[in-house]
Amino acid sequence: MQPDSNPQRLQVAPRLVHRYLVAVMIIGAALMAIPAISGLPVEPFILIMVFGPLLGGAVFTARRSGSGGVKSLFSGVFRWRIGWRNWALAVLVMPLTTVTIAAATGSLVSPPDGWLTTATTYLVSTFLVGTLVINLWEEVAWEGLVQRHLMGRFGLVKGALLTAVPFAVIHLPLGFAGGSTLREVLVASVLVLVMAPPFRYLLGRTDYATGGSLLAVGILHASFNASGSLDVLLGGWQHIVGMAVVAAVALVLDVRRRNVPQNLPVDAQVLQH
Repeated sequence: MQPDSNPQRLQVAPRLVHRYLVAVMIIGAALMAIPAISGLPVEPFILIMVFGPLLGGAVFTARRSGSGGVKSLFSGVFRWRIGWRNWALAVLVMPLTTVTIAAATGSLVSPPDGWLTTATTYLVSTFLVGTLVINLWEEVAWEGLVQRHLMGRFGLVKGALLTAVPFAVIHLPLGFAGGSTLREVLVASVLVLVMAPPFRYLLGRTDYATGGSLLAVGILHASFNASGSLDVLLGGWQHIVGMAVVAAVALVLDVRRRNVPQNLPVDAQVLQH
């Protein structure tokens, strides 16, 4: 995987990205704490936390780079020619790995309405609900603005780790929603903290490997979420283990092939193999 020799550019000052990131982390954590404390439905606040950072990121980008910068930021939303391997990773690897983990641990049950219904529900949840409504737009902000900037400064691995911190922080209040017990809150918090680093690495790697396809990143994110809701699982934890396994295998293969980029262009928005 090599960066394009003439990539489209998005010039964003580091301090602007840092201010944006701090604002998203503080406001996001506060907003997501509201349903946890008040008992209000969490869905409206999730939508605010998806489209708020998206709008803020577009405004920050426009201030620094004008309409061309905004166009560059959103260019990856329409990048669908990424090769069958990357499509397989984005769509199939997470559910297959999740089901395999469940089968290996004895936590796989028969689908109540048959495998065809389970597969259809997964595809609808991934593409129509997850990607189009939430995860694609979430990743325009998180991957397209924040993580690409950090990967450009620190490389793929460190950039993913640094992104994982604020990403986990704004998701922590979700563990308090729905009248959860203290034990459930602690378990959910630990899972978020453990899950975030490999998850952000896998998303960053997908962004890089697909030549900057935020569409693929959003689909992979939605696939991960949908895999955790499969009706053939006991406990709903198998997708986290599966994702960690996939990320670990990808990292090992990249290291062995010396394929882990360390010095990405700071302002590169479109990268190619």
